[in-house]
Amino acid sequence: MPMAEDTNEGTLLSDAMVARVAARMRAMADETRIRLLLRLKHGPCGVKQLAEDLGVGQPSVSKHLAVLKQVGLLECERRGTQSLYSVSDKTIFDLCALVCEGVQRWVSAEHAALNLPQQMPEAISPTRTRSTQ
Repeated sequence: MPMAEDTNEGTLLSDAMVARVAARMRAMADETRIRLLLRLKHGPCGVKQLAEDLGVGQPSVSKHLAVLKQVGLLECERRGTQSLYSVSDKTIFDLCALVCEGVQRWVSAEHAALNLPQQMPEAISPTRTRSTQ
């Protein structure tokens, strides 16, 4: 079985594992999905409430939740007629923090190179939608 090397750890990852990592990274490459995860960090929630909280249509929220569930980031529990979603892999927030720190360093370096004020982008709000940006 072909293997890819993780040069930071010196460990080998199978092609199947690399494919799963890539799928999870693709799932995270969407603003709505990041906002859904940030909202669900505070506890389980149903589709209707998530749609209201994020200002996004229920069909869109359902689609995004399905993608996050498919890559193992969410789980769904049925309670009566409602499906409640929750974060099943909380380590995703560690990854988010690392990425945010990297973005802040990058913005600081760009601002320093251009002699601009050291102003950081706004923190991501789970309820901030594209229409309010």
